[in-house]
Amino acid sequence: MRHPLRVLFLAAVALIVSAPAIAAPPTREEIDVDRTRTIPAGALCSFDFVVHSEGHRTTTTFTNPDGSFDRFTIHLSSWKITYTNPANGKTLSTVLAGPVIVEALPDGRALVRVPGNDGHFVVKGEGPIYTDNGLIIWIAPSVEAWPNAIEILHASGGYRTTEEFATVICDALA
Repeated sequence: MRHPLRVLFLAAVALIVSAPAIAAPPTREEIDVDRTRTIPAGALCSFDFVVHSEGHRTTTTFTNPDGSFDRFTIHLSSWKITYTNPANGKTLSTVLAGPVIVEALPDGRALVRVPGNDGHFVVKGEGPIYTDNGLIIWIAPSVEAWPNAIEILHASGGYRTTEEFATVICDALA
């Protein structure tokens, strides 16, 4: 028959020894965003346009058992983006859903996945003119530079190129 204190002691030692192998719980940052910025002529369209982003963003960061960065996710809620051409007052709006998942790769680059609805634009009287939905996966130069795709690995369900986006959106705002 085992001695209860010895079993308890061995269990405690096992927990202490295995503790470094357990990753820290994820951290969460929640912020409300209400941001307006101007995209200068030539960056996307041949004219300046204003982008207003508003909603709630939750960023959750996960670490490996050794404490190093593993990945982060961004979830948006009640998120709306409105593009406005100040020269003529035309606007386009979309609601974003996400999420965005950014994982560190061993070589310092990042794997980025965006499953879900990432933009749906409708023009009154015309109907939908642009949509990005489904799944897009790309390689980014680093975790910090995650929005900058250097290689698209997969795009399904309607994701389109930046050039297609610019053509459709800029034409609708012109």
